[in-house]
Amino acid sequence: MRAKSKGMPVFYLSLGGLFCALFFLASNILPPIAVIPGVPITFQVLVVAMMAGLLGFKFGLTVLGTIFLMTAVGIPMMSGFSGGPAAFVKPTAGYIVGWLFIVLTVGLWRDKVEPKLAGRRHKGLLRVAGFMTAGILGVVLCYACGAAWLSLYNGIGLSGFWAGFLSNAVFFPVDVLKLAAAHLLCQAMERILRRLGVPSQPGYAKN
Repeated sequence: MRAKSKGMPVFYLSLGGLFCALFFLASNILPPIAVIPGVPITFQVLVVAMMAGLLGFKFGLTVLGTIFLMTAVGIPMMSGFSGGPAAFVKPTAGYIVGWLFIVLTVGLWRDKVEPKLAGRRHKGLLRVAGFMTAGILGVVLCYACGAAWLSLYNGIGLSGFWAGFLSNAVFFPVDVLKLAAAHLLCQAMERILRRLGVPSQPGYAKN
């Protein structure tokens, strides 16, 4: 058990690299969804929710921080093959920072609440409901972060916050679908991990 546990960090470093690659694909390679003409919607939220749902808060935050760092040094991780410090000061930068809330809510659900469902009746249904509730809360907080930054960016202070926040309603159904897809993909990856004899979260170094 001790020898296997020591190998877990290496495995999860590799898995973190996979999520970085998936994020790049979601940002720039997979075709975006056009809910509103001229406003493409990428699959970035799906990947962020997946990394939090599979890896938990601490390691999910590490992977997202790595993506931010790669972006800051000029690697084109964001949509439109954009990178560099400018990616964090553009009008939509608030939504980028807002992904932290998705990692927070989904990751803490994964770490703190979901393990307590073991042996419960209707465990599968509770897992779906919990993941979706945590994900939706994270998305709403992400919208709030994006709207607050956009208001400040446009020089109108927070007076235009609610207008910007409510304008996200058109994107909400698509983001809910992304969360549902993220949950299904997390479950599929967990089954693969179990078959490989690998815990579905890091931090299991027990004697």
